[in-house]
This record gives sequence, structure tokens and C-alpha cells, in this order.
Amino acid sequence: MRVEQEAMSTERMGTVGRTLGMLADTWTLLILQRAFLGIRRYAGWRETLNISDATLTARLRSLTDNGLLYTRPYREGGRARLEYRLTERGRDTWRLLLATWAWERSWVPRDVPLPDIVHLECGRATDVVLCCEHCGAAVGPQDTAVSISGMVAGRGGLARVHPRRTRGRLPEDPLSLLPGAMEIIGDRWGATVLGACLVGVRMFTDFEAHLSISPEVLTDRLRRFVELGILVRTEDAGYRLTDKGRAAFGIHACLVDWANRWQAADGAPVDLHIRHRACSHPLRVQLNCAGCGVPFTRAAVAPPKPAGP
Repeated sequence: MRVEQEAMSTERMGTVGRTLGMLADTWTLLILQRAFLGIRRYAGWRETLNISDATLTARLRSLTDNGLLYTRPYREGGRARLEYRLTERGRDTWRLLLATWAWERSWVPRDVPLPDIVHLECGRATDVVLCCEHCGAAVGPQDTAVSISGMVAGRGGLARVHPRRTRGRLPEDPLSLLPGAMEIIGDRWGATVLGACLVGVRMFTDFEAHLSISPEVLTDRLRRFVELGILVRTEDAGYRLTDKGRAAFGIHACLVDWANRWQAADGAPVDLHIRHRACSHPLRVQLNCAGCGVPFTRAAVAPPKPAGP
């Protein structure tokens, strides 16, 4: 991946910066995951995720305010209540969630394996191949060029929509236990550091300069990435992506693709472009079945059965 720095043209938070503040949060992603699995009511999320009332209420409000969920009234026990359903914008996060699931399943050892990804069109348990929607070719970080319009993190750092994520235990339900992927995409600074690594940032001082990140936060995220095997230290005291780290490009590309379509529609300036060098088009993500080569659609992924009610 080659990066081209452009002059900052706006002080406003851009598409990717805004999306990181909104989606790069463990509980937000798990609530969206469960919405795809059919959870619509408050009690369903609380019981399957073992999430606190305060956290669940705040995340549902944020997802509704940001147009990913909408509410629909229903009555139960004589009382009026609300259920939550995915909007088109919310449903369009399926590529990000599928890429996150696929990376965790392939790269993070676990006692209880994640269920297979099943492509309903060919009926096979399969893997996911990131491709360019324009030309159909498989794409990795080495096949792309990135242009950044200003600092994705902004002058004052990334917006914090939710309180700082705690490092406590994730839900014990195997469908929600995604410890590796949530270090990458379940934390706004983790996702930002991964993006910087993918465009070739290697040295501590360069991370600080490009990301406007505090030394303490940066030290923590780099240490966690080394422990997870996403990065290795180099002889010149820098950091280099491992194969595991480069494989996380799919998560990053899906996040940027979603941000540039939906946040730009809301008027946010596009702050990060990924271009497929082979066809010279902006990268629009297409996820293909590794078995039959046919692109996944949202309806062609067999959902695993969640535990609990």
C-alpha cells in the first residue's frame, strides 16, 4: 500500500474519523452482530451479551441517533415498548462484520471454534476473499494506494462517542467472544493504529505525528498488537506487520468503504481514499466465496445460531 499525503482542506471530522468514533466500539459491533442474528428487543441483547443496562441503553441510543437502527413500537403485558430494527445503513455493515468474523476465525486460536462461514449459493463452508467490485480481482494491501486528506484523527484526536472501553472480559458466549478482532476494530485507537501500519508507518515518532495520539495510548496499542502477533518489533526499534496483521486489511478496507459511502452522504468530507492500483478505481469492497468465487450478498450468508434466548 502506497500513501500519498494531501494538504488538509478542512477542520471538520471526515468520513473515516467520524466512523471510527461511531463503530469502532466492542459493544456497538456486538449489538449490530446480534441484530443480524435476529435480536430486536432490549431483553434479547441484555441476556445474550450479558451487557449492563447503562451500556446497552447508551449504545442503542447512539445506533438509533446515527441512523443504523430504527425503533418500532409493540405491546407486551399491556405495556408499550420499542423494538429495534436495522436500517439500510445498518444492514450495510454486513461486510465489515463478515470480514471481522472471517479474520478472527482464521487467525485467532480458540478452544471453541467459531462456526463456519457458509455460502448459501454454493452450500459450502468457505472463507472470504476481499476483491475489487470494479474489476473483480482479489486485493491485498500491496495492491492499493492510499491518499489522506488531512489527519484522519483530526487535530484534537478522534471523537469519543462512547466512554473509554474497559479491558474487562468479553461475553462468554462463543459467538460474541472475538478477542483478537475487537483489539483491532472494537477500539477507535486500535483501528487507527492498524490503518497507519497498513500504509507503512513504522516508527513510534511517526505514529505520534500522523495520528495525533498520546504516547501512553500509542504505547498500549502497539504493545497489545505485538502480544497478539499483529506486529513484530524490528532491529531499528520500529514495528512491522506480520502476515496476521496484513490479513486484517480486509477489516480496514470494509470500514473505509462503509465510511466513504454513508458518512459522505451525510456531508462529511472524505478523509481517506483507497485506490486499487491495477484498475485505478477507488476500492469498492466485494467479498467473494473462496470456494465458488461468487460474490457474497447479505442474504447469502448462513447465520450461526446465537446462544441464549
